Amino acid sequence: MKKTISTVLGACLIAFGFGAMAQNTAPQGENSAPSTPTRTASSGPSQAVQQALDKRMRTVLSSLEGVGAALSADMFSDEFSAQAKPEQVQQALKQLHDGVGACKLAGRIRANAPNGTSYLLDCQKAFVPVDIGVEDKAPHRIQSLFFGASYWRM
Repeated sequence: MKKTISTVLGACLIAFGFGAMAQNTAPQGENSAPSTPTRTASSGPSQAVQQALDKRMRTVLSSLEGVGAALSADMFSDEFSAQAKPEQVQQALKQLHDGVGACKLAGRIRANAPNGTSYLLDCQKAFVPVDIGVEDKAPHRIQSLFFGASYWRM
């Protein structure tokens, strides 16, 4: 059952766009003019993006728990929706819930990505890491969502 949940979630919840979050490490010449400061991947999400990440994660958690509104297409970027429909995500969340039980948000891990972060869910049967990314600009739709392998309770 554990492998089935991971396989289904891996197939249904596409981690799209995290490659774009990698830090730009192109070298600059010694004589190059100073450039305007830009936010790099090491600076992490801006306050507005972090608030959007927290909001989106709470929405996903509510959906996982079966409370609140169901996930809708307007919550996901076009690229994400091309890979997985909200109904598929909702079904994968139900399967996850069936496998690990009720969950609550245990914490957030500060990410080095400019528009993504990681959370840890504390569920009845396991701890589940979640990576989520949103678009840089409002309305900050979800562009990546990945549930990692569960850490089963002993």
